[in-house]
Amino acid sequence: MREAARALLEANTESVTRDGRVWRYSVPSRRSYPHQWLWDSCFHAVVWSLFDPSRGCDELRSLFHWQWPNGLIPHVVFWHPERVYLRKWHHLESPDVWSFLPGHKPRTTALTQPPVPATAVERLVLAGAEDFLAEALPVLDRYYHYLASERDPDQDGLISTITQFETGLDFSPAYDRAIGARSRFALEIAAKSRRIEIKNKLAGYDLKRIFAREDHAEDVLVNAIWIDNLKALARLARRAGHAELAAWAEAKSAQALQSLLERAWDSGRGLFFSLVGSAEIRTEAKTIQCLLPLLIEDLPGEIAERLLAHLTDSREFWPAYPVPSVGLDDPSYDSDSHIHGIRLIWRGPCSMNTNWFLHQGLVRHGEAGYASQLAERSQELVERGGFNEFYGARSGRPVGAKRFGWATLVTDMDSA
Repeated sequence: MREAARALLEANTESVTRDGRVWRYSVPSRRSYPHQWLWDSCFHAVVWSLFDPSRGCDELRSLFHWQWPNGLIPHVVFWHPERVYLRKWHHLESPDVWSFLPGHKPRTTALTQPPVPATAVERLVLAGAEDFLAEALPVLDRYYHYLASERDPDQDGLISTITQFETGLDFSPAYDRAIGARSRFALEIAAKSRRIEIKNKLAGYDLKRIFAREDHAEDVLVNAIWIDNLKALARLARRAGHAELAAWAEAKSAQALQSLLERAWDSGRGLFFSLVGSAEIRTEAKTIQCLLPLLIEDLPGEIAERLLAHLTDSREFWPAYPVPSVGLDDPSYDSDSHIHGIRLIWRGPCSMNTNWFLHQGLVRHGEAGYASQLAERSQELVERGGFNEFYGARSGRPVGAKRFGWATLVTDMDSA
């Protein structure tokens, strides 16, 4: 399977000459996702660390090359502007107000994605790319400080997304209620989620204007990854002898965890729910976000046990092929993410990247048996259906984009 994973990432590799040098990265899927995505490249780098750490460093270099002066790492890089089409969403997410005009195609979006880079860098360093740390650490320093200073308007330690598409879980039903959409009306869901992006575009992606509205959110998945990656950043900083950065990252991680426990934990339901707007109204749908704090090593044991009970319940998140992106017992669950023939992703099928996060969480909380089961069932999905974007949680049938890069994370899930 590792050989097949490497072959796929190599087949999806793009090489671009810019600024006098060659940049290499893997697109998620040549046909459906022909650009470079932030968390996808981080996942690719993790897999590259298993057999070619230097290629993994190139994956992140090509991403870090586009870091903004304020520290933001954009969630999509358009290395090939000719692939940016007017009818696509690219223009809505671009910072350039003139991007709709001929000759003004965007080079990046103004959005970011779940902050996975510190984990990816750490994996490469531990795999032998020690020299990469000196190159990557200043980038990580600026990026995580940007998130802390610009994406935390209430200074509670939790970072905010300005559209649900920054969560990486695009059309997750977690946000249907927040955007005023009904779960069985696909066109309404799509239109109302994109309407927020139109408002952001009209605001010039000015964060002060955006946070003055009530449609930003403190997403549980994003913040679980934020907390975990701050710990990774602290370890990297200590390794490089940067004690001040390490102390800052540790303190930020602890603050964010405390706020997550106080504000997003629903003790009655035994799950975490994302917070919408300055009033921090909790989302209600039972989705994969609710479980992701299991990734956090310092999560209190009694809370981890309650999350585990939901995760391993066959009526909720543990069907034949776990882990569905929406609980089987939630009214918004769709087996293949199609509503009346219209595809809206992250509304039911399972994905290998969230399986990978949860596999780590199970190992960290001493649940080796369940971790092994999750790895075995994930590997079975790939053996049967190939490296795919999503898989049916009950049927195991591949759905979504084929030959998909992040599915290679299955090779990093130990079933032993």
